[in-house]
Amino acid sequence: MGRRHHSKLAKLNRSTKERKSLFKIQLRQLIELGKITTTVAKAKVIKRLFDKLAAKATDGTLAVRRNIAAQLSSPKTANRLVDFIIPIMGGRRSGFTSIQKVGIRKGDSTLTASLTLVVPLPPEPEKIKKVIKAKTK
Repeated sequence: MGRRHHSKLAKLNRSTKERKSLFKIQLRQLIELGKITTTVAKAKVIKRLFDKLAAKATDGTLAVRRNIAAQLSSPKTANRLVDFIIPIMGGRRSGFTSIQKVGIRKGDSTLTASLTLVVPLPPEPEKIKKVIKAKTK
């Protein structure tokens, strides 16, 4: 078996299963929170993967939702991406996220970066209703 040249994703000193799991978790967190802080190398990979998912989600068909849900292992997160995040982006075809270097992590002196969505997310209607109900009680 020969080596696969020009492999596209960084290995990040992890096995294949660990790497796929890491990417899946960080993609879900980015969709749910709108911002994550991680190392620069991971942020670059997650940016590429998210931009591909977001470009795919612009269609909004059922097949696309199912494909995204299979990649993220979460239909709820896939629906949030298609229904909530993509309409806010305003017809973008690419460039859904941005990377900003934050600083150096204290434990191992690794450069960290903040990966954020280009358009800030407004608070969800469900959360607003919960806050209003809590205040009235």
